Amino acid sequence: MIKNYKNFPGMITFATGILLGTLLFGGLAWADLEAVFYGLTHLTNTPLNGLVCPPLMTRSEVTHLTVTAHNDHDLPIAPVVRVEISTPGLRFTDQVQVKLAPGQSQSLVWPLSANNIDLNFFVFAKAYRFPDYQTPLAEDTCGILVINAPGLSGQVLLALWLGLSLIFTLLGLWLLQPRVEFPGPRISMSSARRALAIAMFTGIIFGVQGAWLPGVLALVAVILLTCIIILFSVLQ
Repeated sequence: MIKNYKNFPGMITFATGILLGTLLFGGLAWADLEAVFYGLTHLTNTPLNGLVCPPLMTRSEVTHLTVTAHNDHDLPIAPVVRVEISTPGLRFTDQVQVKLAPGQSQSLVWPLSANNIDLNFFVFAKAYRFPDYQTPLAEDTCGILVINAPGLSGQVLLALWLGLSLIFTLLGLWLLQPRVEFPGPRISMSSARRALAIAMFTGIIFGVQGAWLPGVLALVAVILLTCIIILFSVLQ
Protein backbone atom coordinates (compact mmCIF):
# COMPACT_ATOMS: atom_id res chain seq x y z
CA MET A 1 0.00 0.00 0.00
CA ILE A 2 2.86 2.37 0.84
CA LYS A 3 4.51 1.55 -2.49
CA ASN A 4 1.28 2.21 -4.43
CA TYR A 5 0.79 5.50 -2.59
CA LYS A 6 4.31 6.63 -3.56
CA ASN A 7 3.64 5.67 -7.18
CA PHE A 8 0.35 7.56 -7.39
CA PRO A 9 1.75 10.91 -8.75
CA GLY A 10 3.71 9.07 -11.43
CA MET A 11 0.71 6.92 -12.36
CA ILE A 12 -1.54 9.97 -12.73
CA THR A 13 1.09 11.87 -14.72
CA PHE A 14 1.75 8.94 -17.06
CA ALA A 15 -1.96 8.20 -17.53
CA THR A 16 -2.62 11.87 -18.36
CA GLY A 17 0.07 11.86 -21.05
CA ILE A 18 -1.18 8.63 -22.60
CA LEU A 19 -4.77 9.86 -22.55
CA LEU A 20 -3.85 13.16 -24.22
CA GLY A 21 -1.82 11.42 -26.91
CA THR A 22 -4.43 8.75 -27.56
CA LEU A 23 -7.21 11.31 -27.90
CA LEU A 24 -5.04 13.25 -30.34
CA PHE A 25 -4.07 10.46 -32.70
CA GLY A 26 -7.43 8.74 -32.28
CA GLY A 27 -9.18 11.90 -33.44
CA LEU A 28 -6.80 12.37 -36.36
CA ALA A 29 -7.22 8.76 -37.49
CA TRP A 30 -10.99 9.03 -37.09
CA ALA A 31 -11.04 12.11 -39.36
CA ASP A 32 -9.16 10.30 -42.14
CA LEU A 33 -11.30 7.19 -41.73
CA GLU A 34 -14.50 9.25 -41.97
CA ALA A 35 -13.14 10.93 -45.11
CA VAL A 36 -12.87 7.54 -46.85
CA PHE A 37 -16.55 6.78 -46.23
CA TYR A 38 -17.89 10.34 -46.50
CA GLY A 39 -19.07 9.88 -50.08
CA LEU A 40 -16.51 11.89 -52.05
CA THR A 41 -16.32 10.69 -55.66
CA HIS A 42 -13.99 7.73 -56.17
CA LEU A 43 -12.45 7.45 -59.64
CA THR A 44 -9.17 5.53 -59.33
CA ASN A 45 -6.85 3.72 -56.95
CA THR A 46 -3.78 5.57 -58.21
CA PRO A 47 -2.60 7.87 -55.39
CA LEU A 48 -2.05 11.58 -55.89
CA ASN A 49 1.03 12.58 -53.91
CA GLY A 50 0.48 16.33 -54.09
CA LEU A 51 -2.42 16.84 -51.65
CA VAL A 52 -1.49 18.56 -48.38
CA CYS A 53 -4.10 19.21 -45.66
CA PRO A 54 -3.63 20.40 -42.08
CA PRO A 55 -4.25 17.49 -39.71
CA LEU A 56 -6.01 19.77 -37.22
CA MET A 57 -7.82 23.11 -37.39
CA THR A 58 -9.97 25.22 -35.09
CA ARG A 59 -13.46 26.52 -35.78
CA SER A 60 -12.34 30.14 -35.68
CA GLU A 61 -9.47 29.96 -38.17
CA VAL A 62 -9.18 30.07 -41.93
CA THR A 63 -6.58 27.67 -43.26
CA HIS A 64 -6.06 26.03 -46.64
CA LEU A 65 -5.37 22.85 -48.54
CA THR A 66 -2.72 22.65 -51.22
CA VAL A 67 -2.56 20.52 -54.34
CA THR A 68 0.77 20.37 -56.16
CA ALA A 69 0.96 19.13 -59.74
CA HIS A 70 4.27 17.91 -61.20
CA ASN A 71 5.48 17.32 -64.74
CA ASP A 72 8.12 14.61 -64.71
CA HIS A 73 8.02 14.08 -68.49
CA ASP A 74 9.85 15.49 -71.49
CA LEU A 75 6.88 17.34 -73.01
CA PRO A 76 4.56 20.06 -71.65
CA ILE A 77 1.34 18.87 -70.02
CA ALA A 78 -1.86 20.62 -69.00
CA PRO A 79 -3.75 18.37 -66.57
CA VAL A 80 -6.97 19.45 -64.90
CA VAL A 81 -6.84 19.51 -61.10
CA ARG A 82 -10.18 19.19 -59.34
CA VAL A 83 -11.08 19.37 -55.65
CA GLU A 84 -14.15 18.41 -53.67
CA ILE A 85 -14.47 19.92 -50.18
CA SER A 86 -17.15 19.14 -47.62
CA THR A 87 -19.85 21.68 -46.83
CA PRO A 88 -23.20 21.05 -45.16
CA GLY A 89 -25.66 20.68 -48.00
CA LEU A 90 -24.16 21.35 -51.43
CA ARG A 91 -20.56 20.16 -51.66
CA PHE A 92 -17.94 22.67 -52.86
CA THR A 93 -16.16 21.70 -56.09
CA ASP A 94 -13.65 23.54 -58.22
CA GLN A 95 -11.22 22.69 -60.99
CA VAL A 96 -8.26 24.39 -62.62
CA GLN A 97 -6.23 23.47 -65.68
CA VAL A 98 -2.52 23.65 -64.93
CA LYS A 99 0.02 24.21 -67.71
CA LEU A 100 3.39 22.70 -66.82
CA ALA A 101 6.65 22.69 -68.73
CA PRO A 102 8.94 19.65 -68.42
CA GLY A 103 10.25 19.43 -64.84
CA GLN A 104 7.91 22.17 -63.60
CA SER A 105 5.66 22.05 -60.54
CA GLN A 106 2.78 24.30 -59.52
CA SER A 107 0.83 24.48 -56.27
CA LEU A 108 -2.85 25.40 -56.10
CA VAL A 109 -4.46 26.59 -52.86
CA TRP A 110 -8.08 26.49 -51.67
CA PRO A 111 -9.28 28.05 -48.39
CA LEU A 112 -10.83 26.04 -45.56
CA SER A 113 -13.01 27.57 -42.86
CA ALA A 114 -15.93 26.86 -40.55
CA ASN A 115 -18.17 26.82 -43.65
CA ASN A 116 -16.58 23.48 -44.62
CA ILE A 117 -17.22 21.70 -41.30
CA ASP A 118 -19.49 18.70 -41.52
CA LEU A 119 -20.47 15.98 -39.01
CA ASN A 120 -19.68 18.58 -36.29
CA PHE A 121 -15.96 17.85 -36.00
CA PHE A 122 -14.49 17.35 -39.46
CA VAL A 123 -13.55 18.85 -42.80
CA PHE A 124 -13.16 16.40 -45.69
CA ALA A 125 -11.44 17.02 -49.01
CA LYS A 126 -10.49 15.11 -52.11
CA ALA A 127 -8.23 16.11 -54.99
CA TYR A 128 -8.05 14.67 -58.49
CA ARG A 129 -5.48 15.09 -61.24
CA PHE A 130 -7.03 14.15 -64.56
CA PRO A 131 -4.84 12.40 -67.15
CA ASP A 132 -2.66 14.06 -69.74
CA TYR A 133 0.40 12.93 -71.72
CA GLN A 134 1.80 9.93 -69.79
CA THR A 135 0.23 11.34 -66.61
CA PRO A 136 -2.44 9.00 -65.24
CA LEU A 137 -5.61 9.86 -63.39
CA ALA A 138 -4.83 10.10 -59.68
CA GLU A 139 -6.67 11.06 -56.50
CA ASP A 140 -6.15 11.46 -52.78
CA THR A 141 -8.37 12.11 -49.75
CA CYS A 142 -7.82 13.84 -46.43
CA GLY A 143 -9.81 14.37 -43.26
CA ILE A 144 -9.22 17.25 -40.86
CA LEU A 145 -10.12 17.17 -37.18
CA VAL A 146 -11.83 20.40 -36.03
CA ILE A 147 -11.60 21.55 -32.40
CA ASN A 148 -13.35 24.51 -30.81
CA ALA A 149 -10.39 26.44 -29.36
CA PRO A 150 -10.98 30.21 -29.77
CA GLY A 151 -7.86 32.28 -30.22
CA LEU A 152 -5.67 29.37 -31.32
CA SER A 153 -4.71 28.11 -34.75
CA GLY A 154 -4.63 24.44 -35.58
CA GLN A 155 -0.83 24.45 -35.73
CA VAL A 156 -0.50 26.00 -32.27
CA LEU A 157 -3.12 23.69 -30.79
CA LEU A 158 -1.42 20.64 -32.31
CA ALA A 159 1.96 21.71 -30.93
CA LEU A 160 0.54 22.34 -27.44
CA TRP A 161 -1.42 19.08 -27.43
CA LEU A 162 1.55 17.06 -28.62
CA GLY A 163 3.94 18.84 -26.25
CA LEU A 164 1.76 18.24 -23.18
CA SER A 165 1.34 14.59 -24.08
CA LEU A 166 5.09 14.19 -24.51
CA ILE A 167 5.92 15.98 -21.25
CA PHE A 168 3.38 14.13 -19.11
CA THR A 169 4.25 10.72 -20.59
CA LEU A 170 8.02 11.07 -20.22
CA LEU A 171 7.70 12.60 -16.75
CA GLY A 172 5.42 9.76 -15.71
CA LEU A 173 7.89 7.18 -17.02
CA TRP A 174 10.68 8.86 -15.05
CA LEU A 175 8.63 8.94 -11.85
CA LEU A 176 7.70 5.28 -12.27
CA GLN A 177 11.12 3.94 -13.21
CA PRO A 178 12.18 0.81 -11.30
CA ARG A 179 13.59 1.14 -7.79
CA VAL A 180 15.98 -1.31 -6.16
CA GLU A 181 13.55 -2.34 -3.44
CA PHE A 182 10.98 -3.67 -5.94
CA PRO A 183 13.06 -5.02 -8.86
CA GLY A 184 10.98 -7.85 -10.37
CA PRO A 185 7.44 -6.56 -10.96
CA ARG A 186 8.55 -2.95 -11.35
CA ILE A 187 10.85 -3.88 -14.25
CA SER A 188 8.01 -5.75 -15.99
CA MET A 189 5.63 -2.82 -15.48
CA SER A 190 8.28 -0.39 -16.68
CA SER A 191 8.71 -2.34 -19.92
CA ALA A 192 4.95 -2.42 -20.46
CA ARG A 193 4.68 1.33 -19.90
CA ARG A 194 7.49 2.03 -22.33
CA ALA A 195 5.78 -0.15 -24.93
CA LEU A 196 2.53 1.75 -24.33
CA ALA A 197 4.30 5.09 -24.74
CA ILE A 198 5.95 3.92 -27.97
CA ALA A 199 2.60 2.71 -29.36
CA MET A 200 1.00 6.04 -28.48
CA PHE A 201 3.73 8.17 -30.09
CA THR A 202 3.72 5.92 -33.16
CA GLY A 203 -0.02 6.49 -33.45
CA ILE A 204 0.52 10.25 -33.30
CA ILE A 205 3.03 10.07 -36.14
CA PHE A 206 0.61 8.09 -38.31
CA GLY A 207 -2.26 10.40 -37.33
CA VAL A 208 -0.38 13.54 -38.36
CA GLN A 209 0.61 11.89 -41.65
CA GLY A 210 -3.01 10.97 -42.39
CA ALA A 211 -2.39 7.20 -42.38
CA TRP A 212 -5.64 6.07 -40.78
CA LEU A 213 -5.14 2.30 -41.00
CA PRO A 214 -1.79 2.21 -39.11
CA GLY A 215 -3.32 4.75 -36.73
CA VAL A 216 -6.21 2.40 -35.97
CA LEU A 217 -3.76 -0.46 -35.42
CA ALA A 218 -1.77 1.73 -33.03
CA LEU A 219 -5.01 2.52 -31.18
CA VAL A 220 -5.71 -1.20 -30.80
CA ALA A 221 -2.17 -1.69 -29.47
CA VAL A 222 -2.68 1.15 -26.95
CA ILE A 223 -5.95 -0.37 -25.72
CA LEU A 224 -4.44 -3.85 -25.37
CA LEU A 225 -1.34 -2.61 -23.55
CA THR A 226 -3.49 -0.47 -21.24
CA CYS A 227 -5.61 -3.51 -20.36
CA ILE A 228 -2.46 -5.55 -19.69
CA ILE A 229 -1.03 -2.86 -17.41
CA ILE A 230 -4.31 -2.51 -15.50
CA LEU A 231 -4.60 -6.29 -15.09
CA PHE A 232 -0.98 -6.58 -13.97
CA SER A 233 -1.53 -3.78 -11.44
CA VAL A 234 -4.59 -5.52 -10.00
CA LEU A 235 -2.85 -8.87 -9.70
CA GLN A 236 0.37 -7.42 -8.34
